[in-house]
Formats: sequence, structure tokens, C-alpha cells
Amino acid sequence: MEDYSVILIQIISVGFGYLFFRIVKPKIKSGTKEVYYARLFLAWSLFVSTSFYIQPFASGPSMQALSFWAIRSIPFAIVASIAGYLYGKFSK
Repeated sequence: MEDYSVILIQIISVGFGYLFFRIVKPKIKSGTKEVYYARLFLAWSLFVSTSFYIQPFASGPSMQALSFWAIRSIPFAIVASIAGYLYGKFSK
């Protein structure tokens, strides 16, 4: 019975990641190329980090589990946004 709960928690975690990805991902190529790639890299970083680090929150919602996710995802998201901006700025 425990295997089913682990699989369910992983599915919920990936679902949260996909939700954040859909919210942040730019809908169309509008604005500058730098901002487009910054948002695209941010969306992918949120998908990956949420899929991995929100699992404690999905198994038992608490502020401690939510802060565990935020402490790891926010720096990753900032670095990804900067990398996306620089990629858009220097790509042809």
C-alpha cells in the first residue's frame, strides 16, 4: 500500500511543477527576446525544482515543507532567469 502513496506523491509533485510551468511560460513570442528566454528558462526551472522539492509538501502540507521547497527553488529560479536573459541577449 505504501508504494501507491509514493507514486501518488510523485504524480502530485509533477502536477504542481507543470502548473507553475504553465503559469510562468510566455504564451507567445512577444516582447524582447531577452525577456522571452528569461521567462522560458524560469518556467523550466520551476517545473524541475518543484517536481523534486515539493514532495514533502505533497505528502503532508505544512509551512516547513513549503519553506523547504522555496529555499531551494527561488535561487534556482533566479539563476535560470539570469541565464535565460543572457542567452536571449547574446543569441543570434
